[in-house]
Amino acid sequence: MKKLLFVALLFLGFGNISEATHLAGGNITYINIGPNQYRITLTLYRDCTGGNIGPFNPLGPQTVFYRNNCGGAPVGLTVQPLPGTGFEVPTPCVDDPSTCNGGTRYGILRFDWEGVVTLPTSSTAACNEWFFTWGQNQNAGFCCRNSNNTLAGAANGQVNFFIDSYLNNNVVPGNSSARFNSFQVPAYCVNEPVTVIFDVSEPQGDSVVYSLVPASTGWNMPSAYMPGRSGAVPANVVGNTININPGNGNLSFTPAAQQTSVFVLKVDEYRAGVLIGYVKIDVQVIMGTGRYCDNVQPGYRFDTVAVNCGTWNDTTLRVELRSRVQCNTISNDASEFRLYDPFGQLVQLRSATPVNCDAQNRTTIFDLLLARPMYSNGNYFLVSRNGTDGNTLGNQCDRFMTTFDTMTVMVTGCPDYRQPMTITNVSVDTINPNALIMEWKEPDTLNTSWFLAYNLYRAAPNANIFALDNRFWQEMDVNARLHRDVYSPVLPKDAPIRYNINLVLINGLENPRSNTVQSIQLKNDPPSQIDDETVTINWTKYNGWNSPDYAVQVKDIKRSPDTWVVVNTPSPDTLFTYEKPKPQGKYQMRVYSKDPVSGLMSFSNPIEFEVPAREVEVPNVITPNGDGKNDRFIVRNLEYYPQAKLYIFNRWGQEVYLSNDYRNDWSGENLESGNYFYHLFVYDQGVEFQYKGTVKVIR
Repeated sequence: MKKLLFVALLFLGFGNISEATHLAGGNITYINIGPNQYRITLTLYRDCTGGNIGPFNPLGPQTVFYRNNCGGAPVGLTVQPLPGTGFEVPTPCVDDPSTCNGGTRYGILRFDWEGVVTLPTSSTAACNEWFFTWGQNQNAGFCCRNSNNTLAGAANGQVNFFIDSYLNNNVVPGNSSARFNSFQVPAYCVNEPVTVIFDVSEPQGDSVVYSLVPASTGWNMPSAYMPGRSGAVPANVVGNTININPGNGNLSFTPAAQQTSVFVLKVDEYRAGVLIGYVKIDVQVIMGTGRYCDNVQPGYRFDTVAVNCGTWNDTTLRVELRSRVQCNTISNDASEFRLYDPFGQLVQLRSATPVNCDAQNRTTIFDLLLARPMYSNGNYFLVSRNGTDGNTLGNQCDRFMTTFDTMTVMVTGCPDYRQPMTITNVSVDTINPNALIMEWKEPDTLNTSWFLAYNLYRAAPNANIFALDNRFWQEMDVNARLHRDVYSPVLPKDAPIRYNINLVLINGLENPRSNTVQSIQLKNDPPSQIDDETVTINWTKYNGWNSPDYAVQVKDIKRSPDTWVVVNTPSPDTLFTYEKPKPQGKYQMRVYSKDPVSGLMSFSNPIEFEVPAREVEVPNVITPNGDGKNDRFIVRNLEYYPQAKLYIFNRWGQEVYLSNDYRNDWSGENLESGNYFYHLFVYDQGVEFQYKGTVKVIR
């Protein structure tokens, strides 16, 4: 169970606060239900203390009057009580009966009436502005407020109660007033922070402006207040300041003395800068001790607090409460709270320590010691729970903090980088074809003082999709933009390999992964044979940039080992058939794609093919008679051996023909029939071969 709380004042009254069967508040609202037609709602609040309330029958009809700006007597509208009217206004203290049910806790009843009015229209715009009123002047016998409030003349109990609202009926198609969606018994502890809840909403999205205005005693008759009080500050409050929440009209302040104050919150509605209506809620607010404290419940002072991560390694979180709690209800083990980081993970709490406990062992501040700092930008959530002592934090009135009450801690300024990086290129290494090179772009807007490392990830294409969760390298140089991967378990020729990257900051946070880029894998498919005249290749598509074109390169390994020659017109096709060169030897092929924007190039793995040696066959006769048959000296397979030399001699050893690059084009021009001698030199990969013999010319 919770530790015993100090409750001695719970049922004590005091002399300067008075209750009777008087009005404790009210308002008039309206809803547009048709052209010039409105449903009017009258709401009144009445104290429960005392006996009958005289001639006024709260369960019978009432009269709301309406008038326009053009003069004339007000017109009465009969409004009927709604079913179930006269119910008790709820308070957070549900276990303690109020004076409405035979108890001692302060209580009030709520009554509602409704009626429908069709407003007459006028060609004069000002005459279409209407006021709805209810008060003592129209309802004798139910005139007065409680005595001892902050209005002048309240001591004799004869300050009239009067409420009104305003409608500009020139608005088309019509306006519906703001609504007061929530109301609790307005009785509070002195010296405790207070929030008077109205939860105002505007159903049509018009702009609203809130203000505190004087109460009224009649039509155009604002009430005077006691010295030191006013409509804007109708109570003795700390700092003489009452804050109005601009989002919902709720009032917050700290009462400085026991008092019964009259607050009137006015809600002005504007559309396109024009005032189109207002409503007011007139509320009697009691501030005291004992039984007036029963609706003060411990909670966070702020729904949201901001924390600068300039001290992100700090492990202490200071928490402020809206009202004092007993220090001995704050468990040292911090078990009354859970702290969740922006990713939904629990941050371990080591301890909770009350700060500045007063003479009554009460405080509004405590410190939480965290097991790790709040090092992530975003919203942390501090949630109240029942602790190891069986309850949450409690106050002297035996009120406890609601479980799952949540305070948002907005952490900013931590080392953070949310933008994914970009892989700019993945390429087979042109020096070591068993290695791959990945390149990335400089991280935009990264504060380099936050940098710890780049995380590099890889996976083969057929690997499980989670394979990229395995980091294979961590690069600690913030200026690095390239990594050569020489330890991949899959070679580039066996499969394309995927890569992506992210970075980790000094606080351990990582940004999202970059794009994933895979290498180009080149295959000879179907595999070519040594005697084939062509080589068919295909390759995987490259996703390093948009709409890639591919160029095919070939290299003669022995003759031109450093020279790659493009053998196609670059195109987006991923299939190519290549006619083998004639010279015998070994060749390599590869594919590359070039980014036209950055100029980066991604190369595939190389493949090899061979051209076999071809036997030279020299003819021994030619018949250059013009019949197209055997007219020239054609050496078979000579095309495989470029730059061959041919010498022709007559029978006396005289040279009759010479070619240093013979192309099978000698036809014995200007020579008579007879026998001649040839001397042929062919070269295969730098080795010279000689062929000698006779050739007969027959004409």
